[in-house]
Amino acid sequence: MKQKNHAPKLYGLRSRFVLSIVISVLICGIVFFVLYYSMDTFLNNYSEKAGFEQTHIRMQGKSLQNFINENSISDRNLGLLKKWEYRQPVILLELYRANECIYSSFYDVQQSELLYGAGKDDSNNMVSLQLTDGPAVAFLYSDFTYQYHLLGTALSFIVSLVLFVFLFLRGNRKLIHYICRLNEEVQILEGGNLEYHVSVEGNNEITDLAKSMNRMRISFLHQMETERQLYQANKQLVTEMSHDLRTPLTGIMLYLEILRSHRYSTDSELQDYLRKIDAKAHHMKLISNHLFEYSLDNSHTKQTEPIGMEQAFQDAIDSFVSDLEARCFFVVSNLEWGSYFVQVKTEYIQRVFENIISNISKYAEPSSEIRIVTVDSDNYCGFSVLNGCMVSQQQVESNGIGIESIQTIMQQMNGLCTVEQTDMVFEITLLFPKQ
Repeated sequence: MKQKNHAPKLYGLRSRFVLSIVISVLICGIVFFVLYYSMDTFLNNYSEKAGFEQTHIRMQGKSLQNFINENSISDRNLGLLKKWEYRQPVILLELYRANECIYSSFYDVQQSELLYGAGKDDSNNMVSLQLTDGPAVAFLYSDFTYQYHLLGTALSFIVSLVLFVFLFLRGNRKLIHYICRLNEEVQILEGGNLEYHVSVEGNNEITDLAKSMNRMRISFLHQMETERQLYQANKQLVTEMSHDLRTPLTGIMLYLEILRSHRYSTDSELQDYLRKIDAKAHHMKLISNHLFEYSLDNSHTKQTEPIGMEQAFQDAIDSFVSDLEARCFFVVSNLEWGSYFVQVKTEYIQRVFENIISNISKYAEPSSEIRIVTVDSDNYCGFSVLNGCMVSQQQVESNGIGIESIQTIMQQMNGLCTVEQTDMVFEITLLFPKQ
């Protein structure tokens, strides 16, 4: 099976998303580093101002003194100071008494000989404290801007992340809107409106999906239309066949009534009526055979065969005239058979005349004459049947089945059927292609 050649895509969804992510990451990375270094520079400049570090040292010293007072700390329980250190942001503590280190956050005072004043020049970090067993000197070391640096880093990351989401959605907003619109259009199709055309935009996988949905929608419409036509054709066939079967059945009942009431004078008339009943019965069997053939082969347009006009129509017209006269109609025929051959299906001719008989019996004025004449044109020949219309008080509403059946049969024989009607006259003309 040959694959369809799709138009080359500018870029697919995968390439589009990768490119969008890369661009967004680059922009957000630049923004992050700009924000980070801007905040870092600002905090460093601010922390270098005079008095900033001393202020924080004094605040930490007060906090440490309060902790010592609350916990009654002396040189015997200095280990409790670790609790205070734990609550402070990155702080280191050294505690001295009599120039000797008695506590350190980063030295083991048991193994250290660190003495206050041994090379120290940390007066800015020094705080005087009062333990429960005497005074002491503390040195506090901390990056007091650390928490602000940490907060600035977090804010820079959050801003960059929000910017990344914004840039990604902004770069794909048309695609996102298109997908949302496709979702709405699919819901319209689900509602049964298959005539709705799905929007086709761009040149990517979503576009191919929309095109496939349109092709599927059109395929469903064609399938539904085909099923509808098949249903209508079957319905019309059953209706026409039922109508065609009823017409010869009515004739059989009429002839049986004549025989039952002994309205014949000679045995030859009796045999003639029996022959007509037999012909009607065979005609009904032929119609039922056509119905069976149709059920086996749905391509029911029958092949027609060339035949002389007189041979094609004479017997059918004779039976037509006889049936109408049996129904008390007066028939006048003016037939001039030419030397033409016509394209007909002989078994269909009888069905055509049966429908004309049924139509005349229902809607013709009983006192008017029925005229049948031959017709000759350039490429067609045939005949016309004229009858007077029933007066308005006696008119019966027509369902048009008989005329539709005749038109269908004529189409199957490549013929023409025209109907002309006035208040007084009804005329039907049947034309067959000359050969």
